Amino acid sequence: MEEKQTILVVGLGRFGFSLCEKLSELGQYVMAVDSRKDRVETVASLVDFSAQLNATEEELLNRIGAKEADVAVVAIGEDIESSILSAAILRGMGIKTVIARAQTNLHARVLARVGVDKVIFPERDMGRRLAESIVNPWTADFTSMSGRDFLVGEVAVLPSMVGKTLMEADFQKTYNGVVLLFDRKGKRFLPRYDTVMEEGDKILLAGSEENIKKLMEKKDEEENGK
Repeated sequence: MEEKQTILVVGLGRFGFSLCEKLSELGQYVMAVDSRKDRVETVASLVDFSAQLNATEEELLNRIGAKEADVAVVAIGEDIESSILSAAILRGMGIKTVIARAQTNLHARVLARVGVDKVIFPERDMGRRLAESIVNPWTADFTSMSGRDFLVGEVAVLPSMVGKTLMEADFQKTYNGVVLLFDRKGKRFLPRYDTVMEEGDKILLAGSEENIKKLMEKKDEEENGK
């Protein structure tokens, strides 16, 4: 199990609240701050620490121990000025990783200039993911890594693979993919080259979007005759 991290979330709108909720579910130590009292009160029972404060005031951030965070996420939405100031202050505190939400491309460029490690566009990215999942439903089971071209996800073994070993299936040659883990009846384990695939097995697979798509098309063809 990975070491528990301290994560500071600044801005508790819908995006910030959802982020706090999921991080808490994942067992992280979550600090949540917002200038609005109602938002702080709403998230208080879900996180380890919450406070109502103006995140553009460095002294207040110092008082709550913000600099002890491993990761800081500036989830402020419409107030672009506060977003930039807050991100700059947190970067100056020496926090290892600072992530910030951007509203526009110009906003993103400014955030990058103040030293933000990663800029995200939640609405834009969600729209793209939804569009992709409508056209290619299988993408909902995969996560994009290092940009949009590399995917990691879990898939049930194809009918034609049942009874074959990993070496015989040769994922790397056929689909230029790497099998990371096996899931057999809920039990996960690292597979060997001679592991025989059984009906109902699931594999955690990494590969390019293009090659994963080929695999999923093959799976659909075998299962549905399409």
